[in-house]
Amino acid sequence: MKERWFNFRPLCLIFAFLLIGVVFAFYVTSQLVLCLISAFIIVAFLLFLAIWKKKLYYILIPIIAFSIGIGAYYLAVFSFNQQIDYIPQDIEVRISNVSKPDDGYLRLEGDSCKFDDKEIDDKITILVYDNDSLFENLEIGSVISFTPYKFYHSDLFYRGIPDSSAYAERNKYTVSVLMENITYHYDDKTFAEMIKLKIKDNLEYGLTNENLEIAYSSLFGEKDLLSDRQYSAYKLSGIAHLLAVSGLHVNIIVGILYFFLDRLHIKRWGRLGIVGTFLLGYMYICNFSISVIRASIMSLLYILAKLVHEEYDSFNAISIAGIVIFCINPLCIFDVGFLLSFSCSIGITMLYRPIKKALTYTKAPKAIVDSMAISLATTISTVFIMAYYFQTLNIISIIANVILIPIFTVGFVAIFIGSILSLMIPYITYLLYPVNFVLDFINLVANILGNLAISNFNTLSFNFIAIVLYFILLLFVSRMCTAKYQYRIFTTLPIFALLIICLI
Repeated sequence: MKERWFNFRPLCLIFAFLLIGVVFAFYVTSQLVLCLISAFIIVAFLLFLAIWKKKLYYILIPIIAFSIGIGAYYLAVFSFNQQIDYIPQDIEVRISNVSKPDDGYLRLEGDSCKFDDKEIDDKITILVYDNDSLFENLEIGSVISFTPYKFYHSDLFYRGIPDSSAYAERNKYTVSVLMENITYHYDDKTFAEMIKLKIKDNLEYGLTNENLEIAYSSLFGEKDLLSDRQYSAYKLSGIAHLLAVSGLHVNIIVGILYFFLDRLHIKRWGRLGIVGTFLLGYMYICNFSISVIRASIMSLLYILAKLVHEEYDSFNAISIAGIVIFCINPLCIFDVGFLLSFSCSIGITMLYRPIKKALTYTKAPKAIVDSMAISLATTISTVFIMAYYFQTLNIISIIANVILIPIFTVGFVAIFIGSILSLMIPYITYLLYPVNFVLDFINLVANILGNLAISNFNTLSFNFIAIVLYFILLLFVSRMCTAKYQYRIFTTLPIFALLIICLI
């Protein structure tokens, strides 16, 4: 193999430095010295490469992307802070999401807002207080009005970092209201809401209540129906990704579509059109969540590469998906879903092959080696993110994923096909009754391993600078860098030193 540091990928540089620019802008006021040292080392390295290779774009592209990232951060913060300067007395909203009642209140999300008959192009969080039995009158699509008991602007910097979800959804306001002050007007469900509610109602014929909530969450990535106990068990056992639509789910769906398209003898470009149209519709139904967009774009790029007989480049595909998401939400790097989704993809791209090669010496069956390699790669790539957001590091999740992902795949295939067919034949979901045993087993393993999970592991001061440095370090030590080992070690030493400083 020819000795080189990395294959030059402009898209990867653009994506990486857009995110680095956002992180720099966020931390520059609180950790100025560390930001400046990190920036100096990165710029010095890029300048060295530009001089060595005699190519100006080695430093020009990163600097432009970095500057755009900084500008996008400040523009996003400024736009979110532009809020109304009065307290409305009459609010009319359409309910777009309903969570389970908790501690005597119900959490709603509303869009199509009107404040004192003035249309507001923002969303709102509504906390409803009253007897639990009355909460049943509020559902997705209901248009209601009320006088708020309390009204305040949402804090963009939730828990000290920008709330990426609040920015992306323009959820600028939070109100509390008593149930008795709410007036119901009419129903106004979107097409996506009607599809999801129809599938939910149909799944009730074949699945128990608990398994219905698991199936609904895995289909659409909405965890609001799950109890705290359910979600906690999945999170602590390291399999919460099964409840969020991710690359696993999208790949299964694409595999199902290709299975039937093969049987129908649809030509290659026709398959791309059908799969692309279906994934676009699926993204719409899933509210264009980050993980669905990322997985769908990468799947379509893989299909397109095969059609035009070009080599599929995972890093470029990840970068294209990331740039698209960045344009939608410049604060995406502060979203845990974005970080987990992209870090898993990057980790598998960088670490899967060397880990798999090492595991082949164990003489274990190929299926187990593949599952272990993927599980280890994703665990290594998400360790800092899990520690930062959840204060947990569950080594048992490696075993849990090896055991449960193949079983979940079988159950999800049945649930997905049954859900699609139920839109035409509702009672066909009675045939999904055996899936209850699959989901019961997954729930059982999640609860057992969740109780054995290693919690409260985060004793260090993790931050986003550390996460960025960690991935740069992984990049240098992974198979993506083919320079001599002594050069790689020499280059990683200052990065490793900065990482240690961040963790102290």
